[in-house]
Amino acid sequence: MAQPGPLTQLARRILQYAEDLDTFYASNNLPLPSFSADAPHSFHADITTHPEIHNTRHSLIDATKELRDLIIGPRDTLKWMIMNDHTLAASLHVISHFNVAQAVPLTGPISFKDLSDIVGLSELDVTRFVRRTAINRIFVETEPGYVSHTATSALLATDPQMQALVAHMSEEAFPASTRIVDALEISKTNNSATGAANESPSPFALAFGSSFFERKAAQPDTLQRFGLAMSSWSSGDGAHQMVTCYDWGSLPAGARVVDVGGALGHISLAIANAFPELSFVVQDQAPLAEQSSELIASHSESVRDRVKFLPWDFFQPQPEQAQDADVYILRYILHDWADENAKKILTNILNATGPASRVLIADAVMPPPGVLPRCQEEVLRSFDVSMLAQLNSQERTLEMWQALVGKAGEGRWRILDVIPPPKGESITILEVGQ
Repeated sequence: MAQPGPLTQLARRILQYAEDLDTFYASNNLPLPSFSADAPHSFHADITTHPEIHNTRHSLIDATKELRDLIIGPRDTLKWMIMNDHTLAASLHVISHFNVAQAVPLTGPISFKDLSDIVGLSELDVTRFVRRTAINRIFVETEPGYVSHTATSALLATDPQMQALVAHMSEEAFPASTRIVDALEISKTNNSATGAANESPSPFALAFGSSFFERKAAQPDTLQRFGLAMSSWSSGDGAHQMVTCYDWGSLPAGARVVDVGGALGHISLAIANAFPELSFVVQDQAPLAEQSSELIASHSESVRDRVKFLPWDFFQPQPEQAQDADVYILRYILHDWADENAKKILTNILNATGPASRVLIADAVMPPPGVLPRCQEEVLRSFDVSMLAQLNSQERTLEMWQALVGKAGEGRWRILDVIPPPKGESITILEVGQ
């Protein structure tokens, strides 16, 4: 008998992964995955409790894509990818903007004619965009001319976070990404003229006439939508990781912590609740002061007496109240800024420190290629391009973080410890000191 070829070998691996997952579902009495409208919206297993089954799931995702890519071949891969991806994104934009998913009954079908009357589009257009997304199992045409929900379209119809994510990516991130080449061309021309490397203009600003944060300040509804969209990527608010992944108990009684760009202060409040010997200053923009005060006041007296909100712009030198603190937190701040601005933020903090101060940079650290499963790495690579498009920034590798800390601290500061994220989290904690 001839030896099995590469396709058969790959198919056998896929079969083994699928059998392992079926066994896990059965042994844990979990519902099987399905496209039906009432199917589960997420993979059931907790990644901390069952890391091995998540590895199997990722391996199955990567193996099935590998098989598909091999069968499609290079020519059709390029043709289908460049054609299909942007038309799907455009169709989802229509579905999102006109609330099509919300207009489809959660149970039972609706005709394209009735759906078009509800959303105010022609029957032709409703049909074309629903059918385009239905190819990806977002909606299903149960009989000719009638559409019903699948699990994915039902999620879009009922989940505000997913609605916000699709709307933000469609209406802001995607238009910004179409201006990346324009921004790079401008940068290339400027660099050729001056002979020096210059920061390229923001693709987002080219698309909208203002920077990301300027647009958010002028249109608060887009800021609220962005917050909801980002919350769709993780469960919880990240406080548990910040409480447990650093040795706060090693700090002396009465130690002061400055939470730079700490929003309303939920991270500081969580740490304060767990470590009653520490006091906190939460810094962020003045418009957040009232909401922050309400959040702080909702906690017990023993906590709220140790957490204060201080309106502050982190591009300015740190004020007297924040000088010589024991720890400074920068959680998901620096990845929003290109190197020059990130350096300014970090330098202002380092200039305020004492000899024993530490700075905790809690942010993404991009791994080298091939470390993560391809399905996970693809998301990170997409984030990196999206950071360029929207914020003219990037996700940084450990080497990039080391270089940034070295420049901001003029060689006197370095990364002392790298605390990797726990299973299921994406934020690495970099402890910076002298």
